[in-house]
Order: sequence, then structure tokens, then C-alpha cells
Amino acid sequence: MSISHIAFIICILLAVSGCQAQPDQDLCIMFYNVENLFHPDDAPGDGDDDFTPEGTRRWNDYRYYRKIAGISKVILGVNGWNPPAVVCLSEIENKQVLNDLIYHPLLSGYSYQLLHRDSPDHRGMDVGMLYRSDLLVCIDTSWITVFDEQGRTMDTREMISAGFTDGKDTMVVVGCHWSSKYGGALETEKFRIQQAHALGRFTDSLLTAAPGRILITGGDLNDFSGSAPVEVLEGSYPLKEVVPGGTFLSYKYQGNWGSIDHVFIGDHLDGEAFSAEIVTFSQLLEPDEKYSGQKPLRTYTGFRYNGGISDHLPLVLRLDAGKLRGN
Repeated sequence: MSISHIAFIICILLAVSGCQAQPDQDLCIMFYNVENLFHPDDAPGDGDDDFTPEGTRRWNDYRYYRKIAGISKVILGVNGWNPPAVVCLSEIENKQVLNDLIYHPLLSGYSYQLLHRDSPDHRGMDVGMLYRSDLLVCIDTSWITVFDEQGRTMDTREMISAGFTDGKDTMVVVGCHWSSKYGGALETEKFRIQQAHALGRFTDSLLTAAPGRILITGGDLNDFSGSAPVEVLEGSYPLKEVVPGGTFLSYKYQGNWGSIDHVFIGDHLDGEAFSAEIVTFSQLLEPDEKYSGQKPLRTYTGFRYNGGISDHLPLVLRLDAGKLRGN
């Protein structure tokens, strides 16, 4: 047995000993694209220039902290005032914005810790993760880098993977934010297919090494169910989608609702133990005066400040631990 394997086993044993086993408890995991969550300070590079007090969006401390408060309220409320055990956030600028979230007065009492590193994204956008250390111990963190057909690192968001234990089971959560369709849906599809295969290979190797592990992956895939990139995951890799119930989908474009935010679990898991939901708090919606009905209350409409949180609605996955363990 290699030294690295021994170290990993010791890490798990120490983590389990530090996390007292609890009665079977349901877990909630949230995925949320928070639409350009930049800190107002001007960071090196030009990716955030629009989102500074002097930039075209006039992004200032008041607007920033109002948005931090709004996201905190969503996190606090999505699971009946028992905030999610894990929160995966996309379109965040840096570690600072996650830090401001976990120390916001609404969330500071829930023992959230953050996981983050700067990605090679050309706009400086990252995927980050928060987890409740009173419920889970993080035992492993890694990032999935995406390479193009020539083997070069793509200048896009990395995917974040974290392993957790609650003292009984080990769970791996992967947060994603795939390339957008900016530049054309067909022209950019190949990038999302590359990301799908990178994620698929990661999950395949993970489940080969530990076949019974609880595996959950989700986020903004920037494509709909049935599209080629999304079909790659279920068609070529050991994953199955948990489709949200209800009538709302996560995103509205030109009057049409669609789900570009998805969540998958390992295909060895009992699907009856999982349920997904699109969160539709009234504070997250506004009237759609052009196309009728409602639409997400976004932060900006073009260059006009709109005062909302995001152009996406949050996606929540709930895990029934009793059913999963056969109790």
C-alpha cells in the first residue's frame, strides 16, 4: 500500500472520529448560479472592470452587500430554515465573496466553511462551495481542469469536487459551470461536450475505486436536457439525472422556461432517496411584461441595475438518508 493511500485512510479515520455519528438525517444540497457576483474592488486583470464603482455597471458596496444579503436569505430559507449542508455557487469572482457570505449575520451561526481556488476562466469567474462543518467533515478537495482537443487547458471554469463524511457515509459533491452559448449554440457545443467528458471520466474513476460512494454532481451546464453535452453524462458514464418536480424550470430565455441547471447522482444509488426542486420564492421573481407570466428577478437587465439576485433560480437536491440506507 502506498504512502498516499495510507495518508488518505488516516485522513478518513481522523475525520470520522471528529464528526460524531448522528441519527439518520436528511441532507440538502443547493446549486445556484448567482449572476456575476463580483466584489466591487478592482482585481488585477480586466475581467471585473465592468463591475467596479467606476465601471459600466456602477457596481458599488451598497449593491454588492445588498446582493450578499439576498443570497444569504435564499440559503437560509430553501430548506425550511435549516440551511443546506452543501452550497455550490457559480459565477463568483473570488474567495472574498464566499467569505462575505459565510460571515453574513444570517449565516454566521451555521458553521459554514468555504472551498475555492482561482480558475483559468477568461472573465475571472469561478465555482465555489460552502459546507456546514457542524454536519459534515471535508476529507478531500480537488478541481477538474478541462482540456481542449489539443490537450491545452481551456480558459474556462474548473469544476470543484469535495468529499465529505457525516460519521457514517462518505459523499462526493461536484459543482459545475460549463461554457456558455455566447458565440453561438452550435459553435460552443464542442466545449460543453469536452466538459461533459472531463466530468464523466472523473466520476467513472471515482466510482471504480469506491463503487458504493454517494456521488452527486450538478450546477449550471448551460444546456438543456436532451442536448448532446447533457446526454453524454447519462449515455456514456455512470450517472442519472434527478429531475426537479413542480412547474417552474431554472431559467427563462425569450419567454421560454428551460432547465440549464441540472443535478445527477451515481446510477448505483436508489433514486427514490433523492428529490430535486426549483426554488421559486416570490422575491426571486418579477412580472415578465414582454412575454407574460414571471421571470427571474436578475441583478442587471443589460446595463440597467435591476436589484435582483440572479437570472437563474436555485436548484435544491434533498437526500433521504433513511431510504438511502434502507432503514
